[in-house]
Amino acid sequence: MNTSKIVWGMICLLIAGGLTFANLRLPPENLMFQIGDTNMPWVPPVVLAVIGIVLLATARSASRAEPEIEKVDEADPQKAAVNRRLENAAWGIFLIMLGGFLFIPDEMINGGWWPIGVGLIMLGLNGFRFLNGLRMSGFTTVLGLLSVIGGLLTLAGIENLEGATLLIILGLYLLAKPWFEQQRLFGKAEQA
Repeated sequence: MNTSKIVWGMICLLIAGGLTFANLRLPPENLMFQIGDTNMPWVPPVVLAVIGIVLLATARSASRAEPEIEKVDEADPQKAAVNRRLENAAWGIFLIMLGGFLFIPDEMINGGWWPIGVGLIMLGLNGFRFLNGLRMSGFTTVLGLLSVIGGLLTLAGIENLEGATLLIILGLYLLAKPWFEQQRLFGKAEQA
């Protein structure tokens, strides 16, 4: 049984249930999900419910087709040291960027630059992990993508698309997850 599919399926269904409850209890003008010029607040709960049901339905069927054999990968001390250096460098760059932003008045820099910078740091960390033969973190890769795309949308003057962007990137990640698992790109960086 694929526990990650079960967990993500349950999370999607819980969020869909919460959004459905909010749609039923609140007036339509309080919930906004614009598609063109039309407010369609029911779209996110439906999409999340479908994703949750698909994940729960496929969690058990995958284990019937081929039994999962869990390998316990030993941590490689050399890879752990390289990963630690990369993470320290990423934290250093983040703190330097944070300090730099504190010197600059808010009026001089548009709000989209901060998420772009944070996202590029996360994506850069995972890029250097990949170049050094380490596994990347799926969590920080997806967060980095969300951050960069959200910042670019803010710079472009497009507001209130964070929810839609989150759903699209989460859906794309879930669709591509089997390929990522087959390629063994994501996981603990210290493992072989």
